[in-house]
Amino acid sequence: MATVVPVGDPLPPYGYGPPYPPQVAVLGLIPTVRVDVPLCIVLIVFFVAGAAVNLAIFVRNKACGHKFLPSGVLVGFCLTRIIALSLRIAWATQPWNISLNIAASIFAAAGVVLLFALNLLFTHRLLCGLHPNIGWLPVVGNFFLFCYFLIIVCLISAITALTVSFYTLVPEHLHDCRIVQLFTSTTLALIAFLPIPILLCAAFYPGLRRPEPFGYGSLTTKIILVLATATLLTIGAAYRCAVNYAVRPVWFPGWWHHKACYYVFNYDLELVVVFAYALMRFDLRFHVPDGARKAGDYLKGQHAYKRVSSLAFRASLDERITVRIDGRRRRASSRTEYFTPSGNLARSNHLPVRQRGGSRSSRSSRSEEISNEINGGRDVRETRHVFRERVYEKKSRGRPTRRRSSRERKRSHERRRRRR
Repeated sequence: MATVVPVGDPLPPYGYGPPYPPQVAVLGLIPTVRVDVPLCIVLIVFFVAGAAVNLAIFVRNKACGHKFLPSGVLVGFCLTRIIALSLRIAWATQPWNISLNIAASIFAAAGVVLLFALNLLFTHRLLCGLHPNIGWLPVVGNFFLFCYFLIIVCLISAITALTVSFYTLVPEHLHDCRIVQLFTSTTLALIAFLPIPILLCAAFYPGLRRPEPFGYGSLTTKIILVLATATLLTIGAAYRCAVNYAVRPVWFPGWWHHKACYYVFNYDLELVVVFAYALMRFDLRFHVPDGARKAGDYLKGQHAYKRVSSLAFRASLDERITVRIDGRRRRASSRTEYFTPSGNLARSNHLPVRQRGGSRSSRSSRSEEISNEINGGRDVRETRHVFRERVYEKKSRGRPTRRRSSRERKRSHERRRRRR
């Protein structure tokens, strides 16, 4: 009599060939449908919201001519986290599928390095702003480039070692993979911690030159924001590094392997970092002029953030500014923005009485006034485009006209008939 095999039963969990199941306890343990699937769905919703917020900020900035690529980097990070959580859900439905285990582990380890790189980038910008004589040195720039290169090397090495460990049972090879994983996790933890000592030393070290502010907001707020996010990322990286050192067999995991620690020290901390950057408008705070390569370049774009606190004000550049000069109505360029001595945007109904009439001051005098107000007499060459030549308003646009009499209308009608 033939043996009946149930169709719904899965294949044996341990096959005869690679990939082999892990011999040690993995971080987060084997996912289950009852516990992991609801948690992953909730986290996916939050990461989708984070990606939508940063994507909206990126698109809005691009429409306003405000180039800030780190917003796109955060969108990419949220997408990697969505993929990692989706793979974990699939792994929970098929716990015997080792390939899903490998894919979920790779995406879980690959995403956080984007946040490490962003923190290093903001740290370098703050160092250049606090100490221009130090931050713009070629040695300092090469050091940060080396850190970026080291992040890429560690990521590739960690993914390779993780994949090889699933395809071999040789103890020597497994030992080599473990050494590589320990090296990469320790290096990434140090890189996550690196912005903290750099910013603390830069904040308390007496500078030889005056700081060069950049973007919107004070340098103190920027330092606190980067220090807070670097602390959260360091906690998560240190936790993952400690788990790699504290190895337990698969049948006897430690408390640090359980699901609560896995979700809190990984995804929850990263969500806080993503929303902290987005809600604090890091796209305005950490924006620097394009092509900044030496001391003094950060001051070129500072006039755009001295009095403007959000892109809602900068979007008002599309409005036509009507002013009265020499008894005539003239209209400024659509991309022109004027600052009054009170610090507000100059519009036709906000100008003082003494400024609505009279002759227009020269371009050099206005540039000197704004330059003195922003940075104490420093030359701001980029303010030249603010004072573009005003154009005369056309008669067909808003020019007040009096009502014509019946005789004038009749004459104009006769002239049109003669032309025909």
